[in-house]
Amino acid sequence: MKYTWKISQLDCKIKETIDEKELNNVVKTIHWRYELEDGEKRVEIYGAEDLFRADADNFIEYNNLKESDVIGWLEDNVDVDDLKSNLDLQMDLIKNPVDETLPIPWENEE
Repeated sequence: MKYTWKISQLDCKIKETIDEKELNNVVKTIHWRYELEDGEKRVEIYGAEDLFRADADNFIEYNNLKESDVIGWLEDNVDVDDLKSNLDLQMDLIKNPVDETLPIPWENEE
C-alpha cells in the first residue's frame, strides 16, 4: 500500500509585509488530496489547509517552491496519522464491503 500527497492548487496573497519585509506570492491555502493505493484500488481524501503566517526569514519565493516544501508544510499542520487511519478504513470497506445496493426485485420480472 502506498500513501501519496497530490497538491492541486495554491492560493496566494499577491503582496504581504511580514516583519517589515515585503513578500510576493505568499502561499495562504494549500488544496490537497491524500491517496492510498493498493494494487488497482485507490481511495483519497480532499482538503484545503490554511497557512496562518509566513516566516519572513525562511521565506521561499513562489517560483522556487518544491513539492516537498509544500508537503512539509502540510505535514506540519495536519494530523497525518488520522488521515492514514481514515484512508485505511475506506480501503478496508472497499475490500470488505458491509453494504450493497441491490436491484428492485419486481423490476426484473417479465
